[in-house]
Amino acid sequence: MAAEQRPVKKEQAEVVRREEQEQYFQPATDIVETTEGVTLKFDMPGVAKENVDITVDKETLTIIGKAEPEETGTAVYRETHVGDYRRQFTLSGDMDPNNIAAIMSDGVLTVTVGKAAKAKPRRVQIAAAR
Repeated sequence: MAAEQRPVKKEQAEVVRREEQEQYFQPATDIVETTEGVTLKFDMPGVAKENVDITVDKETLTIIGKAEPEETGTAVYRETHVGDYRRQFTLSGDMDPNNIAAIMSDGVLTVTVGKAAKAKPRRVQIAAAR
């Protein structure tokens, strides 16, 4: 006896229109490593320090900056764009996620991530022979 076939309803994936997706600029970033940690400098013009959000979730460092439009009126011609910034980095096991500091100055966000104690170089003392 053949099994009875019933029509199967396929679940349709949720469609997100491009206009509804959040658009972010990826800020230009310089990264410098020292013996004490890593310094990241993000160019985020038009972003006030109050509009910067820095989060660490597990080993992911996320930087989001919200830029405020500075002009009123209708642009006749535009070569520059104002928008929000977003950048993510994965922190290695050598980094200490509890030792992060940030400073915002003139549109440049400087984030310093300290190294974990186990990753910092240390000097070994040599004992005198007896």
